[in-house]
This record gives sequence, structure tokens and C-alpha cells, in this order.
Amino acid sequence: MTTENIHPADELAALREEIKQLQDRESYLRDYLLKNKEDRDGKQYLAVVTDSKRATIDKEAIIAAMGPAAVEPFIKRSEVHTLKVVRKEA
Repeated sequence: MTTENIHPADELAALREEIKQLQDRESYLRDYLLKNKEDRDGKQYLAVVTDSKRATIDKEAIIAAMGPAAVEPFIKRSEVHTLKVVRKEA
């Protein structure tokens, strides 16, 4: 989807703002449904909460305990490209 009358940088900024607004609304609705278990039955959808456990590794704690040299062979690095759009001064 491209719009011919808007520059790609401007369109990207507009889309990111719209996504942020949608994510904010999603966060509000999620919090509401988690707090209000008696109000999870909609006309078309039922909100179902499932619980699970997750295990994570604290890289900084491992480095502190074992030393950087011991941990370094297990560090995975990748290249990342970040594209930022910045509003111009009027």
C-alpha cells in the first residue's frame, strides 16, 4: 500500500503514530479484561486468560558470577538497522 501524494518518510511517521494509538487502546482493553473477569464475554468473542510460567536468563548476573571471558563464547551478536523518523522544525 503506497500513497502517491505523501512522501514515504511522512507516511511511515503517520503509520507509526496510528500503530501507537492502537497499541495504547489494546493495552487499556487488555488491562480492563484482566481486572474484570465478570465482563469477558462479548457478543462475538470471549476473552480467555491462561497462566503460564517462563524461565529467563539474567546475562548480567551470569557475567558477574562467571566472568566475561567464560560467557563471551556464548554471546550471539547480530547487526541491527534502526530507521527513525524525526519531525522537521516548521
